[in-house]
Amino acid sequence: MKRYITHIIIFLTILAVLPVVPKQGGLVMAGQNTVLDRAAQTEILTLVRAKQIALENSPTLASAMERVNQAREVVAQTRADFFPVISATAGWDYTENTLDSGSEADETLYTSRLSATQVLFDGFSRKYSNLSASLGEQMSLAGQDEARRFLTWSVAQTFLSVQLARENIKIAQSDMAFNRDQEGEAVAKEKAGTGSYSDVLNFKTKVNSAKTSLLSAQQDLNESIHGLAALLGYEDACLPEGMDISPLDIEKPDLNLSRYIDPALESDIETLLSERPDLKEAFLAIEDADTKINIAEAEHYPTISLIGAYGTSAGDSLDDTDNMGASVGINVNIDLFTGGATKARVREALSDKRALQNDLEDARIKALSNVRSSARNFTTARQQLVLQEENTGLIETTRNLVEKEYNAGQVSLVRLNEAQNDLVNAMGELAIARVSLVLALEEFNYYIGKNFNLTLKGSS
Repeated sequence: MKRYITHIIIFLTILAVLPVVPKQGGLVMAGQNTVLDRAAQTEILTLVRAKQIALENSPTLASAMERVNQAREVVAQTRADFFPVISATAGWDYTENTLDSGSEADETLYTSRLSATQVLFDGFSRKYSNLSASLGEQMSLAGQDEARRFLTWSVAQTFLSVQLARENIKIAQSDMAFNRDQEGEAVAKEKAGTGSYSDVLNFKTKVNSAKTSLLSAQQDLNESIHGLAALLGYEDACLPEGMDISPLDIEKPDLNLSRYIDPALESDIETLLSERPDLKEAFLAIEDADTKINIAEAEHYPTISLIGAYGTSAGDSLDDTDNMGASVGINVNIDLFTGGATKARVREALSDKRALQNDLEDARIKALSNVRSSARNFTTARQQLVLQEENTGLIETTRNLVEKEYNAGQVSLVRLNEAQNDLVNAMGELAIARVSLVLALEEFNYYIGKNFNLTLKGSS
């Protein structure tokens, strides 16, 4: 009886310390079919999603946004110049006559004035300053878009580097598995007296070479993942736990090339470049240079201001109403001679505009060249992928035939090594061809400024 009671106590104790996990419909004990589906917890990171995360989290874009905010505040400052300036002045002034010791020589004066100044005309300097500030805000927005364009291009390159490294890992593992199988057969043949020890050593060497390639590919993968995590704005430069990179698949919906414009450039290239942010920013800079010219030329004109004031500057106290008075007037100021500084500023602004025009033309020519080159690269990459897929299939068939012939003693070990090396190289070239096709598309969209127009939230 005591033993029975002891068993019950032990059983209840075990039940008390066993962890429980919530499950729909009630609680179940750990270990009773409660293993969570890890695949369901894993977020598969696609290229589109990686771009979205980068656009949401990147400190670079946060800095660009602050520059936009600065530009908006400059606009508010220039608009304030159209309003009058109202000032209040209060002061106390004590004067003592040191030549006469009489107290009646001392004097105390109080100042209390409220004044307003409204600029009526300044050669349209305020108008063009306000326009320049507005253009500065637009340039900041274009600069923010340019930062997005460059960031998403960097994300695309790094993301594809991760996928290429994973493909290289698969290739190295496949090569290692093949040579291990051949090593096992070579060992069996040697023991049976039908094979040589040199064949065993050959396959051991091949396995080690595959391991070296595997380690190199894993190192490339680690570096690319940390670089990608940094671009995505993760502070520790590591992807969050449970996040995994999607495999390379050019048939995925978000990489379906048939959706995109075929870069045969049948349409006008100028139209393709019309929304490219760096060119928009350069064009806005030329418009801003025009406003700078007008601001400099405004110094040739007089500044006319309306001035009004109410108060006293010679009162016996701050509330002395006997000496209160009001005044109003117009002030005209014009520089008759500045030593040629005004003309020099105008010439400087004109020269700056010409420089910006030359910069824009240079950027436009380079953009056209890049678009045409990337279009050709895209077309070539598609053709190369088709050929490489066919070539890899042929080489794999050849390797399989050579393997059978080697096992039958019809071909030499050298021929088998050669066939396996050809297959490994072909598989590597195929992976590069697949990555190159996606990269060529990303490059084309980067050069026409269409690679960052994404829905930032709610997209998968």
